Amino acid sequence: MAAIPTTPQAVLSGDVGYAHLSLISHTHEAICQPEVPKLLLEEQLLGRAMDMSVGAFRFYCQHARHAADPAGPQAEQVEAVEQRKLRFHNWDRSVVSISGQLDAAGAAALKTALLPLARKQGRHDYRHRDRRMMDALLELADSKLSRPSLQVTTSIETLIGLAGAPAGEMELSLPICASTVQRLACDCGLTRVLLDSESMVIDVGRARRVISGPLRKALHVRDKHCQWPGCERPATFSEGHHLIHWSKGGKTDLANLVLLCYRHHWLVHEGGWQLVKAEDGRLLTVKPLHRLFERRARGPDARAA
Repeated sequence: MAAIPTTPQAVLSGDVGYAHLSLISHTHEAICQPEVPKLLLEEQLLGRAMDMSVGAFRFYCQHARHAADPAGPQAEQVEAVEQRKLRFHNWDRSVVSISGQLDAAGAAALKTALLPLARKQGRHDYRHRDRRMMDALLELADSKLSRPSLQVTTSIETLIGLAGAPAGEMELSLPICASTVQRLACDCGLTRVLLDSESMVIDVGRARRVISGPLRKALHVRDKHCQWPGCERPATFSEGHHLIHWSKGGKTDLANLVLLCYRHHWLVHEGGWQLVKAEDGRLLTVKPLHRLFERRARGPDARAA
């Protein structure tokens, strides 16, 4: 603190906070070097800090450092890119946690892609922001722009939803429940693999799309966006849903298909909601029984809700 003797006194008097002190110290250290001209002194930094929030002052300090020595911030940004990382940690009860690190530019690109998808979808969307951001990330990964090829192995009993059937198996994942298998099977490529009593493969059928190319185009032209009442997520971010699942005898034709976005497709299958087509063609949504009497959070928990 010998290099910035005035700032600690300003912290004690309440003129600036500890975060301002840290920024002033680091910026002063970065700029005031023998080979770098002393463009900004402590008094100038402190004067700015008194008039700025921590966030605004952080931006100011970054600009000041770049003006004094562009090579320094550039080297830091190159190092930040080299430090990018993403890790998946498997826990019990089908929970996978994610930890990672991004550089500023990479984070901005990711936020730009996620924020439009993370907006609330109607007045019944009670998800908190963290949940909406993660759902947006999954929706982006699952979009038709770059939809990944997922390998799911399941039995006919699981697909139909019979009691006692085993869970489905997804490559690079923990076992998944029957309702998730049914959601993924709504709009997928299907390959039949027959096994004998000793689990040896005896026949492999030809892969085919459940919803073919021409039918998909017709579905996009007719619906244009997610058909959940009040939702207008574009067709690009929606997938075909069978009102009566094909594994239960439902036909794969326009009369039995609707476009649903990721969130609403999940609500119909795993979430327990029902989507019913009325005689006049309108789609009606029915809450699951365990949520009929659910109330929105009030008081201290309202903000989180």
